[in-house]
Amino acid sequence: MEMIYLDNAATSFPKANGVSDAMKRFLDEECANVGRGSYVRAQEAGLAVIETRERIRDLFDCPDAKHVIFTGGMTVALNTVIKGFVRQGDRVLVSSFEHNSVIRPLVQIGAEIVRIPATADGVSDLAKLPDDLSSFRLCVHTFASNVSGMIQPIEDLSAILKEAGVPLSIDAAQTAGHFPFSMQKLSVDALCMPAHKGLRAAQGLGILCLNPAFAERLDPLISGGTGSVSDSSEIPPFYPDRMEAGTLNLPGIIGIKAALDHADFRTVREHESRLTEQFLHTLRDNPHIRILGSSDPEQRVGVVSIDFLRRDNAEVSFLLEEKYGILTRCGLHCAPDAHKAFGTFPKGAVRFSFSPATTEKEVDRAVDAIDSLA
Repeated sequence: MEMIYLDNAATSFPKANGVSDAMKRFLDEECANVGRGSYVRAQEAGLAVIETRERIRDLFDCPDAKHVIFTGGMTVALNTVIKGFVRQGDRVLVSSFEHNSVIRPLVQIGAEIVRIPATADGVSDLAKLPDDLSSFRLCVHTFASNVSGMIQPIEDLSAILKEAGVPLSIDAAQTAGHFPFSMQKLSVDALCMPAHKGLRAAQGLGILCLNPAFAERLDPLISGGTGSVSDSSEIPPFYPDRMEAGTLNLPGIIGIKAALDHADFRTVREHESRLTEQFLHTLRDNPHIRILGSSDPEQRVGVVSIDFLRRDNAEVSFLLEEKYGILTRCGLHCAPDAHKAFGTFPKGAVRFSFSPATTEKEVDRAVDAIDSLA
């Protein structure tokens, strides 16, 4: 039975053309470290890293390539911002849809978490923002929910926060690579994204883009060797070294460099919007399911979660694979707050998520399977 992979919100599959080849070539033929040698291979590896930073800067309109930081993953990028800036007792504003990678560090620190109420369609209700915004240390907000796929009103939110003097950190796990956007136009202070989802590279690499003014207020999460100013016991004051202690994930960076050769975010957006519209339109009259979020595909990324009203969601997800070869993710998706907002806590929902490799035929097969199981 042919498998249909519809779990791209967890990690993309297949990866972009050239990613695995580039990583294997680096490991087999080069495999030098950055800042730990002056020989040619080490210098070439360093240049590849610089080029990758510059391409990310250009794609997301980051202010400065030196403030494009590579981390050990998306969760590390979020922790770098949260633990480097927030202190016990600080007030932090978040959406009602945040991932545990945001909530757990804030709870661990002992921050006061204030959630923005959600609308019925599943976006932050900016009309219900707290009156005392200036009392908040930071706002951490998802760009699109990993549960519903609903795109959040980040541009409007950032304008309000900027006037109040509150820095904004964005979780772009479900948007980076799926459509074009500008960090500077959105007035974002920290942009966190993974390599392995919409950018279609390998797991284990995160990207943190910082506004230089905000970066000056941020304490490093990890300290250690950087290959620079090795005569000093102090953390380097300059970027990116200040935030990149230890050995970088060079194979991962080489992999995302190859993935960026195929980055055409507008084409991806058009394709995934078309598939999402097809999926939502053909399911809209099914009385035995509830789709979380708006039925408007333009308000979404290619992520749709379904609550099966007559069956156990976990059983449906199992049968989708067992009987139809369709791979989905069921549960709380590491975002219990989002499911509380949608009324699907604690049972969760079945999530379907598309990619540039997903076809209309595969969407049709998924719809047929849903209809038969609902």
